[in-house]
Amino acid sequence: MNKSLDVAAINAAWHSRWPECAPIGHELRLTAAQTWVRFHSLPKSKRYAEDQAEYAEVLHRHLTLLSELSSSTPTAGGDLYVLTAAWSGSADPAQRDSDLIAAFPEAHYWHSVATDLSDPDDPVWTHFYLGATTHDAEELRSLLLLVADWGTAGVIVFPASTDWLYHPYDGGGDVIAPDLSTRDLLRARHAEWLPRNPMGL
Repeated sequence: MNKSLDVAAINAAWHSRWPECAPIGHELRLTAAQTWVRFHSLPKSKRYAEDQAEYAEVLHRHLTLLSELSSSTPTAGGDLYVLTAAWSGSADPAQRDSDLIAAFPEAHYWHSVATDLSDPDDPVWTHFYLGATTHDAEELRSLLLLVADWGTAGVIVFPASTDWLYHPYDGGGDVIAPDLSTRDLLRARHAEWLPRNPMGL
C-alpha cells in the first residue's frame, strides 16, 4: 500500500504523548500500567497456531481489538501507523529482516535506541521503522501472522494521535488503551481472551 507518511508529525505526536518512553513493548507496558491490558490470541492461552482455523482466530482477535481501539478515538479514513524494528550492534541503522520486508515492505527509518549496553563488547541497538496502513490492508494481516509465528518482534500499531497503542506478540497482544473506560470496556467485552495468570501475563 503506497500511503504518504509524515514522519515529522508522527515523531512530534509520539514525543508529546510518550515523552519519557521509547516505543518498546515492555517499557510501554510499565509506563502505561493503568491503561494496559493483555489479550491472548488463541483459546486456552495456546501460544502458536497449528492450522488454518487457528490462524483465522489469531487474525480475528488482533483485528477486532484494532477496530475497537480505532473506534475509541478518531482516525483519518481508518489510517493506522505501524512500527517495525531491526537490531544490530551499532547505532548505524540496520536493514530489516527479509521476511519482515516481504510482509510489510513500505517503511521509513525513524530513529535508533541503545536497548542493551550491559556488555560493552556486545551492545544491542534497536532501529525503528515507520509505515502506514489501514485495518483491511493485506500487509497488516501478513505482518500480524509473521508476529504470531515469532517471525519478528517489536511491532506497534497506533493512530496518528498515538492516543492508543497495540503491541502484538507471539501469543497475544498488549493494548495501551486511551483511557481507563476503554480499557475496562475491552476487558469486559473480551473476557474470554484474557490471560489466566493473575498478573495479566
